[in-house]
Amino acid sequence: MRLQKLRSLLAVLSTGVLLPSSVLGINSTSPTVTVTNGSYIGKYVPEWQQDQFLGIPYAIPPLGDLRFARPKSLNTSFTGYRDATHYGYSCYQYGTNFNLSEDCLTLNVIRPAGTTPDSNLPVLIWIFGGGFYTGATADPQYNLSGITHVGQQTGQPIITVSMDYRLGVWGFLQTPQVLAEGGSNAGLLDQRLALRWIKENIASFGGDPTKITVWGESAGGQSISYHLYSYDGRNDDLFQAAIIESGSPTGASLNPLGYYTVPTENLTRATGCWTSTNKLACLRSLTSDQLWKAQVDGDFLTDYPSSLTPQGKFIKVPLLIGANSDEGTGFGVAGLDNETAIFNSLLVYRASNAYALSPPTARKLLELYPNDPANEPPYYITNATIFPSKGLQWRRSAAIAGDLVMISGRRKLCEIYAAAAQSVYSYRFDTPLWNAAVTDGARHSDKSKS
Repeated sequence: MRLQKLRSLLAVLSTGVLLPSSVLGINSTSPTVTVTNGSYIGKYVPEWQQDQFLGIPYAIPPLGDLRFARPKSLNTSFTGYRDATHYGYSCYQYGTNFNLSEDCLTLNVIRPAGTTPDSNLPVLIWIFGGGFYTGATADPQYNLSGITHVGQQTGQPIITVSMDYRLGVWGFLQTPQVLAEGGSNAGLLDQRLALRWIKENIASFGGDPTKITVWGESAGGQSISYHLYSYDGRNDDLFQAAIIESGSPTGASLNPLGYYTVPTENLTRATGCWTSTNKLACLRSLTSDQLWKAQVDGDFLTDYPSSLTPQGKFIKVPLLIGANSDEGTGFGVAGLDNETAIFNSLLVYRASNAYALSPPTARKLLELYPNDPANEPPYYITNATIFPSKGLQWRRSAAIAGDLVMISGRRKLCEIYAAAAQSVYSYRFDTPLWNAAVTDGARHSDKSKS
């Protein structure tokens, strides 16, 4: 199934320490590349017949006064070779075992061995998900060697790229001062700067800068949706096609600045910056250990996608977008035994992401989604089996939640692109993982793990 899935994807695509070379161990099999500001040595992986260039910086490290700020392009060059044989630091986040640092704005390039600057291979850029608060390219499940190898096997070679970007408060701190500085949505701006770096440098790796496809899952897919709408849909030709897995502009809320007043106050109080005359400067002065969602900012995102769509303010490129059959098993609320319980849950559902519904809307949804377990997630169970430990009407809740959070946005974006006479393709992934629980089905994020 995985090979078939990757072949289908490829079919769509085809339409710093400075050290001397002797210390780095350059030999006849060590791949090298020269980009705008210097040269890097990567590593050859014989098992895959691939070259890997890992941990290449695409921005000035966002330290000191650049914390919470718009990322800055690299402005220095170097001679000799720099090492690109290991993943860079992962961006700060909770609950992981990655090597964390604020100096995390790096990317990775994987290519078939033997690729030369004149190979002009299509380029696939991966943006990981994780709710904008977790995730890293160093996560083994995001290793791009597999899909690169499938391209080699099928005679459709590609170059793959992944990037790290700032997460949580590091990438999405929203205050009036940050907004005035242009640093709101810094994590999304990191991605955009990485896309620009790739556009300007990928030819040196053997990639074709006119055949770039962006590909993301969950928050990564939602990120791509935001890039399609960014700057009123201005097309800077950073990519020519997009693939969105289980994500859309409606995947989570775009909140006004006032929404962040209380969380920001909590942050400044917890860190001792509440009484400072310049709270942002105080937050920037803290150590990383002392600091542990996107908004309409009037710049990167000038308005809500629902308002930009009628104006045609989105980038028109071929789009492949889909979701998993049983998204709802990961988003449904457990412990709901009757309609009243579901109704009450909808009034507060995922309130931090603005999915909470008004009473009339909740009642209408319950009319549209009657209690019919045989036609509710997980859909591979086609009888009326219920799971009392999860709630007598858990499957009904899962049906509503999956459509609300993931499926409706996928369908709406398809309609928008079709109405604009753009090429748009939709898929549904329906294969559970080998170790899935009986209640899982093909749930959220399973496609990226399969």
